[in-house]
Amino acid sequence: MTEPTTTEPGQPGDRREFLKSAACAVFGTACIIPPVVAGVTVLTAPIRELVPEGVKVKLSSLDALPPGPPRLFSVSVERTDAWTRHQRNAVGAVFLERTGERTVKALSASCPHLGGSIEYRPEQKDFYCGIHDSAFTAQGDVVQPSPAYRGLDTLEVEINAAGEIWVVFREFKAGIKEKIAVG
Repeated sequence: MTEPTTTEPGQPGDRREFLKSAACAVFGTACIIPPVVAGVTVLTAPIRELVPEGVKVKLSSLDALPPGPPRLFSVSVERTDAWTRHQRNAVGAVFLERTGERTVKALSASCPHLGGSIEYRPEQKDFYCGIHDSAFTAQGDVVQPSPAYRGLDTLEVEINAAGEIWVVFREFKAGIKEKIAVG
């Protein structure tokens, strides 16, 4: 009687061992992929978040803002940056001017040329940037000659039923003619 020939495990031609190894590799990979994907998703979530279209802040009320020259208001927000939560701190400033019974104009207090601070000069009834000795009209238009390519940036204002003045604060790219929000 002839004895059956057997192949040793690991030799070429041993289909069972190959199928076992392939199945282990497939199932092992299938078990590892979900936790890896979940971890990568959690770690990259702050990076993938869309840049908000400004932050809505309450700056005053109609009762506290009488008609007259523009008044400077500091904008303070609590923000989350990637994985860090920052305490409430100043991120900019806004000029508010009451222009009617329930209308308010908001202008950014950041110069559109270099991003410096703008001040309001009541005696000249204009805005002034000391960095490049430039002036802007009371409406925010640039007075030539000036290195600024555009006037002061206007901001969206909302007044609710209670008379609270809310402004959508945004920063814009400095030094360019177009008004492009940066966040």
